Amino acid sequence: MTDRNSTIETDTSNDVPLSATQPRVAPPRSSSTAHRTGGRRIGDRISALFSTGLTRIVLVGLAAGTIAPLVFMVFKSLTKQDGTNAVTFDAWAAVLNGKLPQAGLISLQVSVIAILVILSIATLAAFGFAKLSFTGSQPIMATIIVLMLVPGQTFIITEYFNFSHLGLIGNIPAVGVLYGVTQIPFATFILTNFFRAIPDELVEAAIIDGASYPRVFWSIFLPLARPAMVTVGVLAFIGVWNDLLIALLFLPTPGSRTLSVVMAGAQDTRTFDVSQVMAGSLLSAIPCIIVYVIFQRQIAVGLTAGTGK
Repeated sequence: MTDRNSTIETDTSNDVPLSATQPRVAPPRSSSTAHRTGGRRIGDRISALFSTGLTRIVLVGLAAGTIAPLVFMVFKSLTKQDGTNAVTFDAWAAVLNGKLPQAGLISLQVSVIAILVILSIATLAAFGFAKLSFTGSQPIMATIIVLMLVPGQTFIITEYFNFSHLGLIGNIPAVGVLYGVTQIPFATFILTNFFRAIPDELVEAAIIDGASYPRVFWSIFLPLARPAMVTVGVLAFIGVWNDLLIALLFLPTPGSRTLSVVMAGAQDTRTFDVSQVMAGSLLSAIPCIIVYVIFQRQIAVGLTAGTGK
């Protein structure tokens, strides 16, 4: 009996498959396969480093090309033009004691009026196009887009005659309103895209709760539209601040000239002080730079709003 049992146990143990008792071992990877995998990884790292380095080189080059003129202007405004290149603040003193500060205040006044006109009209129009369905909304919006493509110089003569008949030549608030009206189509287009990105459920929920459309616009959409409004305001400020044509025609009197007109008049003479011109140009560019740096995040959000919908 003992021999028979041992025989049975032996036979039973031999019937178990080899795969069930021993783990499978993966075949060893050949040296050529490992070499190709390692070479591919090294190649990917090199390409990634090359692309990153090339991107940084391009960005540094663009930054240097942008900053170089500014550095040159600062250098020229702080040095004498007698060949010695000695550091002096005479040019800045002459500029600050001249007509430029007063002209800068006039430019600021015109820019603020234009921004108020643009935002007060464009926000209401954009809300209507984005969230209110009415007959003829699509043709009107198409007309606004077409008006964006029309250069402002095409109607400048007509507007000049209208201002002349009304006695508004030299009127600073009227010129600020004119600046605002010329930029309303672009502002309406930007704000309409932003309002369309806001869910319609917010309007429906507010209407169900008993709010009127003016209340929805004032309490919901205006707080949400701050990035787009900042974008429109900054772009309008830069455009009005640097404009020359409208300010030159509609504000011709010496006491109402803007900064760009005063700077252009200073360069009309045959001989002029390069240091003062550079100092005046820097003084004219500093407000735009400051405004852009402060609101750059809001500008990025406002310009890209509605593009993904």
